[in-house]
Amino acid sequence: MGLSDVVDALDRVEQLVEDSETGPVQDSLSWQRDGDDADIQLGKACAMLGTCRQLRTGTNNYVSVVELSFNAIERSFQFYLVEMTAAESSDYRNHEEVFEDVAARNVFSDEAVAGRIDAFRSEHRPRYYYDIDRPGRDFAVAMHDLAEEVHRYVVAFADAHSRCNCDDRH
Repeated sequence: MGLSDVVDALDRVEQLVEDSETGPVQDSLSWQRDGDDADIQLGKACAMLGTCRQLRTGTNNYVSVVELSFNAIERSFQFYLVEMTAAESSDYRNHEEVFEDVAARNVFSDEAVAGRIDAFRSEHRPRYYYDIDRPGRDFAVAMHDLAEEVHRYVVAFADAHSRCNCDDRH
């Protein structure tokens, strides 16, 4: 293991992308329609939640569960915005814009859910991401539960059950 191994691995990744030969797509994303921006965001949220479910059984990888949960919430919001408005994923250059737009559209009635999650994300996510704090099991489980509930709500709000690729709980 040395520098040449790193360079070889980087060459391989770059070549695969350049040749458009990245291999079979992930099964849980194969249902997406090419060029459908909303489906791409929905599929990413579903995939992240599925990974969280797998990580919750038999591991103590709480950092990954927390990070994937934050990402799944944002992707679920982004799915809604692209699906239900004239927005495109590329319209959102930072996390705050997604949360602000969902809040402005009153998706969660007057409960301020998007704003509360954004404030919580802004304050706490960097602390876990940069290892200032370490999430415990209870927090990781609660974050995943929050991500699942947000996803279910947004999918229902957008009437997209038939396009959600999560398990039968949705």
